[in-house]
Amino acid sequence: AGRAEDDLEMEAELQSQEASLAAAVMDNLSQAAQVQQWTEETDYSEKYCDDVYEYRRVTVPRGMVAMFPQGRCMAEPEWRSYGITMSRGWEHYDHHFPEANVLLFRRVLGTDPKTGQAYIAELEQERQRMITERSRLQETQMAEMF
Repeated sequence: AGRAEDDLEMEAELQSQEASLAAAVMDNLSQAAQVQQWTEETDYSEKYCDDVYEYRRVTVPRGMVAMFPQGRCMAEPEWRSYGITMSRGWEHYDHHFPEANVLLFRRVLGTDPKTGQAYIAELEQERQRMITERSRLQETQMAEMF
């Protein structure tokens, strides 16, 4: 009799796990459908610039805001997971506080939209390399003088 009870308990546990898995799959499908709907309702502003960055505002459906992390900006994989689609290199840097569903993005001027790499970063690395090289040269010249 003990073995039959164990088998029944195991079968009930398996059924419970299957039901949980089915619910999770349905929930994921529901979330995917919701993200797809939000993607279609998301509005992207034209880009505008200052001397360093280009900017754009992304207006998302109000229902989407509750899904976002509170008190911080999102990393690129996070905002992309909510269906926000832009070329590479954009940074979610702030929220538009009068309207919680308006997200503010920026990227360094001259960023390659395919790679997300900013040529300015490459220029800064080259500048630092040249400064270091010049410093070593000056140290060598000073050492040779004395």
